[in-house]
Amino acid sequence: MGTGTGVGKTHVSVALVAALAARGAQVSGLKPIESGVDGASTTDADQLALVSSIEPEAAPYRFAEPVSPHLAARRCGVAISLDVATAWVARQPAPVVIVESAGALLSPLGPGLANADLVRALAPDALVLVGLDRLGILHEVASCLLVLRALAPGLPPALVVLNPPAAVDASTGTNAGELESLGITSNTVVMPRAAPTAPASLASAQLALARLGL
Repeated sequence: MGTGTGVGKTHVSVALVAALAARGAQVSGLKPIESGVDGASTTDADQLALVSSIEPEAAPYRFAEPVSPHLAARRCGVAISLDVATAWVARQPAPVVIVESAGALLSPLGPGLANADLVRALAPDALVLVGLDRLGILHEVASCLLVLRALAPGLPPALVVLNPPAAVDASTGTNAGELESLGITSNTVVMPRAAPTAPASLASAQLALARLGL
């Protein structure tokens, strides 16, 4: 899950799946809901499948328009169902799955339905919140963690993973420490600016997995 759209959830998810697969784990990277699937370019789900040691089934919700999934679904006359999404995740044969959400934590999936509801319905053993290492991330992480505590108090605390932004600012490189020193979170990992399967990225992914107890 992410603090926003375009914060690098797929980058982190691919690195985590690749790091697990490199250990010999039977793992699948999943994205049950995705928009912008044009049939020509490589999708987020495609990237996850490429590094999975067990290839997942095709996701139940794949929409062509590059808009919010709730809008893409509405335009197709489809209602996104949590039951369908969670059942699809549950029937994947891999004993370990990494599930990437479509958009940010509170991005809508339909009327009265958001990614936070999907997270709660999946009841994962571990949570990762992805954001960008730039000005504003302290508020974004604090807000998302507050939402999780309010809506899903039974879930484990989220590990925060920060990706480097395309354009650094004066706060870049300080935000992980600030998140911890301010007490917003005690668990932060910073990803390098590298391909998700590059050695440096895999090293950060392995650190993240260790922090998650995986």
